[in-house]
Amino acid sequence: MKEKGFYYFSGEYLLFETDTTVGNHEVNLYMQVKRETPAEARQTYRINDVFIYANYHLSTAGEDTAQVHGEFHQGFYVIDSAKIFKPRVFEQSMQFQPGDLYSRKDHNTTLSRLISLSNFKFVKNRFQPVIDSGELKLNAFYYLTPLPRKSLRAEFTGTSKSNNLTGPEFSGGWRNRNTFGGAEQLSVNIFAGTEVQISGNFGKSNTFRIGGEVNISFPRFVVPFIKINRQGEFVPRTNALLGYEMLNRQSLYTLHSFRGNYGYTWKESLQKEHQLNPVAINFVRPINVAQRYVDSMAVNPSLAKILEQQFIVGTSYNYNYNQLAGSPNRTGLYFNGLLDMAGNVAGIATGANWKTNDTVTLLDAQFSQYVKAEVDLRYYKQFGRRSQWANRIVIGAGFPYGNSRYLPFVKQFFAGGNNSLRGFRSRTVGPGSYRPSSADNPSALFLPDQSGDIKLEINTEYRPKLFSILEGALFIDAGNVWLLNDDPLKPGAQFSRNFLKELAVDAGFGLRLDLTILLLRLDFAFP
Repeated sequence: MKEKGFYYFSGEYLLFETDTTVGNHEVNLYMQVKRETPAEARQTYRINDVFIYANYHLSTAGEDTAQVHGEFHQGFYVIDSAKIFKPRVFEQSMQFQPGDLYSRKDHNTTLSRLISLSNFKFVKNRFQPVIDSGELKLNAFYYLTPLPRKSLRAEFTGTSKSNNLTGPEFSGGWRNRNTFGGAEQLSVNIFAGTEVQISGNFGKSNTFRIGGEVNISFPRFVVPFIKINRQGEFVPRTNALLGYEMLNRQSLYTLHSFRGNYGYTWKESLQKEHQLNPVAINFVRPINVAQRYVDSMAVNPSLAKILEQQFIVGTSYNYNYNQLAGSPNRTGLYFNGLLDMAGNVAGIATGANWKTNDTVTLLDAQFSQYVKAEVDLRYYKQFGRRSQWANRIVIGAGFPYGNSRYLPFVKQFFAGGNNSLRGFRSRTVGPGSYRPSSADNPSALFLPDQSGDIKLEINTEYRPKLFSILEGALFIDAGNVWLLNDDPLKPGAQFSRNFLKELAVDAGFGLRLDLTILLLRLDFAFP
């Protein structure tokens, strides 16, 4: 009824009458509207005027609402004497227009969109009946309390990464939540940290990182020459990012990395999210390579992959579906799909082909050309009220061609580690049946960065509820990575029909401390 304009209607005004005399163990049900239902609940309402108080504060509420009419824009009035927000900020949020029939869905969508702008501490509204041209209508009022426009943040953290690098890090950031008056979010972040490898034979080389990024986010689609209005409860975002990082691996090498992205993020619903980056640039340049590292590359050619000069100009699309999002049910499906392409336009324009040694460089670096796809599929099944069975399969494949014989190092797949095959050290599995000789040589430099163009990973885990917030876990992992093209320096690394025989397998058990907003996980696994 509230979707059909009956703003004041309530379920309390409905009455079910039951007739049990029809026989054959059946009943007739009749739904009636109670006689005492008030007149205002029996009629539909249309929207008269819409008022937005964009700078509303509880302490000055009387002054803020003293002005009845502000600037009229696209069917609504914006009351903002300080001119903090441009009226177009609210175009996609306001679902009601004068003359529209009241709808609870439009009511909730408007509130949800105003909240997801991330510019307001409080968002509330009310409807007031008015008589216009002899017809009873509703005036809609929205009261928006802005967050502080600018903020500073500083963090000192301890980090632990999937490649076993651990250490302290400092990060700081500055944010402007309304940069150009259109609810644009501008953030500037810097970081600096040092790390040490805590396992294996490579703890002698500490790592120092420093860098930063500038990111601006627009609460709408910014597409040249095109205006797109996205429906739904969530505001779409256009993001532009520029970043830099310097990584110094003490006594080994230094890497300079530059990246830039321009893309869009939007949600169909709480369960479905899209991310499209039409332009994604990544440029990596190594400097100060130590002679010790150069000598080690002669023994282990895989080490040269880390120092490849990379220039990636591409496009990526990611789709995420999570059936469990916003649901108390612990049975459901999770899907994440990624499509990543790079260098296709440049490859066609230059006719580059590594098979004939006709490779091309841009900015003194060989640009990458490839197509890559990855699927992460999970299924969760609840048993009773206390236990859960979780299953996961990851399939990824990259096809380098034209100007590239292999996927660039930062785009390749890895296996092993606490979020992969838990019985193996991070990034040490594969490719295929290949095993570097330095892995078993205590005196040789061994960095766990065994990568591949193809990935298969399977996991199943049973999580019994032990008591209170403590859960157990029994699991089996299997997987590996492979190269698409043969590499004479890595025998057994190429993908073949015997790939199932080359899967690394581990099993183990663990504990889960479920604190609702935080899950602490402790696993023990053996290959």
